[in-house]
Amino acid sequence: MKKKYTIALLILILVFSCGKKDKKTQNSQSKPKIENIQDGKLKELTKKAEKGDVLAQTELGDMYLHGNGVKVDYKKSMEWSKKAAEKGSYRAMTNIGILYLDGLGVEKDYKKAFDSFSKATDGGDTKGPRYLGIMSEKGLGVKKSLDDAAFYYEIGDSSGDLTSRYNLGKIHEKVGDYARSIELYKKTDGRMDKITAPMYEALGDLYAAGKGVEKNTKEAKEWYEKAVKSGSQEAQDKIAKLK
Repeated sequence: MKKKYTIALLILILVFSCGKKDKKTQNSQSKPKIENIQDGKLKELTKKAEKGDVLAQTELGDMYLHGNGVKVDYKKSMEWSKKAAEKGSYRAMTNIGILYLDGLGVEKDYKKAFDSFSKATDGGDTKGPRYLGIMSEKGLGVKKSLDDAAFYYEIGDSSGDLTSRYNLGKIHEKVGDYARSIELYKKTDGRMDKITAPMYEALGDLYAAGKGVEKNTKEAKEWYEKAVKSGSQEAQDKIAKLK
């Protein structure tokens, strides 16, 4: 009986060990497959970009700037963005502006950044106005002006840039126009992601404090909950502190 028990135990150990090995093998096989897909896309884009495809050049510049599917490389981002900008890519112009604004891979240069964002904005890029607004709001290389910042954020909001909308709402909060802030933040209601989370949280703050609206803890909680579902941990902490 003892001998049978020992044999059965050995069989179980062998089966468990094989299972672990198979799992490891599957994991090791799946990772290269994902990497191969990414490598394949990168090679294809690079080949197109080298042949002068402006869309591929723009996308490569964006990928290397933000690390989307590749390791961040600001020099390569600048290289491809410049090539695309020379062919009229307004998104590439915005990316060049970001690199100069933050001194990423190049010496920080607010004038070049502002000029690049201006060209992108004139061409209709949705993100260009956001950065002109940021530079005006903070006085980066230009005169600090909330009016100018609001002007640029308005353009960005009209173009569909949600970060511009949020920044515009915060400016209206600064000057005490809470009703306008609430109006802007509520325009985003229904979309749930990290971009919209700050607006839901801001709405929660306004209802919790009674700014621009009658103080309403219940409604504040509802907005905070939307912010949490959209990815905000801070909103979760604020729910716990609501009275």
